[in-house]
Amino acid sequence: MLSSLRTVLVTFAAYALGALMGVAADRGGARVRRHWPIYLRIQLVATAGLLTIFSAWRLSTASEIVAPVLIATVGWILLGAAEVTKRKRSGGEAALECWAAFPNGGFWVLPIAGALVGPAGSMVTALANAVYAAPNAACIHLMRRDAPIPQRRSTSWIDQSALVALGLGLVLHLVGPAPAVSRGVLDASGPLMAFVGAALFVGSVLHPHNLAVGKGADGVRRWLSLSVIRIACLVPIMALSHSRAVQVVAVLSALGAPAFNPPQLAVLYGYRSGAVNAAARWGWTALPVGLVIALVLR
Repeated sequence: MLSSLRTVLVTFAAYALGALMGVAADRGGARVRRHWPIYLRIQLVATAGLLTIFSAWRLSTASEIVAPVLIATVGWILLGAAEVTKRKRSGGEAALECWAAFPNGGFWVLPIAGALVGPAGSMVTALANAVYAAPNAACIHLMRRDAPIPQRRSTSWIDQSALVALGLGLVLHLVGPAPAVSRGVLDASGPLMAFVGAALFVGSVLHPHNLAVGKGADGVRRWLSLSVIRIACLVPIMALSHSRAVQVVAVLSALGAPAFNPPQLAVLYGYRSGAVNAAARWGWTALPVGLVIALVLR
């Protein structure tokens, strides 16, 4: 219990330090803002890519992947709902709005689930994040295709690094078992992901590009409707699973922090989305409820 509490406190400290770093970056002036897309792409490779490789590499039995696949299926459902109801929006903007309703698997669920239920929670979350590489890749393809800021073809492999990492991790899994150090990588990744994610999230939310969008009610309604779909998909997984780790991951995914990537992607690709801003403001409201439920379930 003390160990779990200590890990949770370390993780929240990492969030606080990361948020302060994001505020400092915002005050860094025009030069920092001009190079912000570079920092975002470095983060994509250094965090999501590395984590996905080790998650896929450590897969031991087919049964381990069932719950993560079910959790990650939410991504496809949200993408389909966003595209069907996009109206006058481009496919890329609808994909970004869909991502704004995604669970925050890497920067919230991973560190907290690991702190509450140990390596089992980290593994379920890491595998779900690995499977999420597929709907994420579809979203990135649509966002790059319709981006208001034209994207260089050479940056495609960087933006799709999670999908590349998933393929590499599966190849390594076929070649041989993951080294023992890989478990330590997953365990240590929680606070690191919390720090990096909070820094880039806050810096992107405060970026002039996103601040210029405003706080319209349409964006709130769009984000809320997609978030209700996310919760409706994840609650049955939590209710029907017999695994405490899966239950905790499902509830933290359903009622947790907003996804950190959308404000970053909005800056990177040039989208101006009210739903992304609404998620950044209101996506935290259910977090205390989800955390309390997770504490009861552990």
